[in-house]
Amino acid sequence: MRFKEVVSRDNPTIKQYVQLAASRRQRYAQRCFVTEGFKLTMEAFDAGCEPVRLFLTQQALERYGQLAQLLPKAGELLQITPQVAEKLARADSTQGVFAQFRMLDNQSQRVTINENGHFLLLCSLQDPGNLGTILRTAAAFGIHGVLLSSDCPDLYSLKVLRAAMGGVFKIPWEVTEDLCSSIERMKAQGLAVYGAALADTAVPVQQLPLQNGCAVAIGNEGNGLSHEVLACCTAPAIIPMQAGSESLNAAMAAGIFIWEMARH
Repeated sequence: MRFKEVVSRDNPTIKQYVQLAASRRQRYAQRCFVTEGFKLTMEAFDAGCEPVRLFLTQQALERYGQLAQLLPKAGELLQITPQVAEKLARADSTQGVFAQFRMLDNQSQRVTINENGHFLLLCSLQDPGNLGTILRTAAAFGIHGVLLSSDCPDLYSLKVLRAAMGGVFKIPWEVTEDLCSSIERMKAQGLAVYGAALADTAVPVQQLPLQNGCAVAIGNEGNGLSHEVLACCTAPAIIPMQAGSESLNAAMAAGIFIWEMARH
């Protein structure tokens, strides 16, 4: 295994990494995403993502012995200086481990829907941290799949990947252009689909038959579910709170529904 030494912050491969880290358009044009840090890089590798390039400082090579299993699989090995690592880093402090991977194809491969499963539908979320937290929680409690509208944050952005703590690679997910069609697909498989909403007819979460196969739809942080998506759902659902309380953010609301599904 031979490393190519990179000492310039203006090296074309360094510029490409920065582009991929910053731009959703570039990620999907090149069908690649990037990782930063030892743990996230190994999670992507263990999930079966193909490493295109691996960027490592000498200190990282000496510190992270487990990288040895990744090295033979990487298309290109680049040893970078601490100064170049600072150019690549998006975190406040860097471990000197960066990688470029090919994307998994989750847009053409659908989440498998079955009548006994528990699923989440995420509609027009805005905050990458919320999305990552939801995926992390869903993976931790055994949710069988997550379907996202195409206007949610990119799951391959570093902000989502970091917040998800590997959840992006641990749970089946699917991006859909038509969430209502996905809801109809679930209902056709015998699943009830509950839409989280502040509606007069909403059923308190404690009263939902979540021990059966079902799905819960979570909406935009500011506006909730669209009228169109809510109309497709089996019924609206609500998390009861004290009068005068502010509404929960999307990640917290999703976490409560996930817990209620998991504990049954």
